[in-house]
Amino acid sequence: MSDPFPDHPANLSSAPTDLSVLLRPSPPGGPTDLVRVHGGNGFLLWADLPPVLVVGSSGGSGSTTTALGIAAAAAYDYGEHSPIVVDATMTGGDLAARGCDTIDAAGTVQSWLNMSHRSLPSTVIDSCGESSAGVGVLPRGPDALPRRESYASVHRDLMEAGCLPVYDAGAPVTNRMVAPLLSDSRITLVITLAARPDAVNRLKPALIWLDDNYSQYHLAEAVIVVTRQHHKDGPLVAEHVRKYLGDVVRAVAEVPYDTHLASGSPVTWKRLAPTTRAAYRQVVNLLR
Repeated sequence: MSDPFPDHPANLSSAPTDLSVLLRPSPPGGPTDLVRVHGGNGFLLWADLPPVLVVGSSGGSGSTTTALGIAAAAAYDYGEHSPIVVDATMTGGDLAARGCDTIDAAGTVQSWLNMSHRSLPSTVIDSCGESSAGVGVLPRGPDALPRRESYASVHRDLMEAGCLPVYDAGAPVTNRMVAPLLSDSRITLVITLAARPDAVNRLKPALIWLDDNYSQYHLAEAVIVVTRQHHKDGPLVAEHVRKYLGDVVRAVAEVPYDTHLASGSPVTWKRLAPTTRAAYRQVVNLLR
């Protein structure tokens, strides 16, 4: 009669010790198989995109266009449901002007927070503008948030509504409005950096502040996105950051110079250069 418990610890001594057993290829359909997607040039999605917080290491680092690019890539190419770019700057930035190329926003973060049943998807949609990539845009006005409200309540209600929030916090990283978002480890951090030497100099104190206040482990999961904003900007800044900070953060990505982004007009996903769209797709992959 065969042993009904072959894997019992008492029987492990008789098990083969040849490590080649562990190195055998998995059977067809195993999770380690390479999967060819879109004719070999595609990508395999392993997990849903988490909420994203985009902060600028300094002013003019491209946090708004990066937030819009991440959301557009998630919506247009990845089929994410209801990505919404939310203005989380201290006094309101130019998110509405850059993001609403289809429908202007009917409300702001403040007016939405004052609405009844604000966690309903229909209420969120009624306050948002829209881009041609299917991204919602929720700007904020210069006034303070309603009493007893913060971006913690903004995030809670957007998640309850089934949205994918991408927050544009702008600069500086010390913006106290986004402290609740920085404290939430479930929100992925993106740090934008303009491809200029002076911007690199401002990056160090920003990273030190984040490390002092939110620990190295939070920073270790961040992605730095270098943005080329002038046609003369080259790859040296990104190479420098990868060399000295590649082991400090999760990854360093780069968005190339794009004439459509540089024009200052509303960002339209299909008008971006293929290399720019590919760069935003790469960022999305890094955030998963």
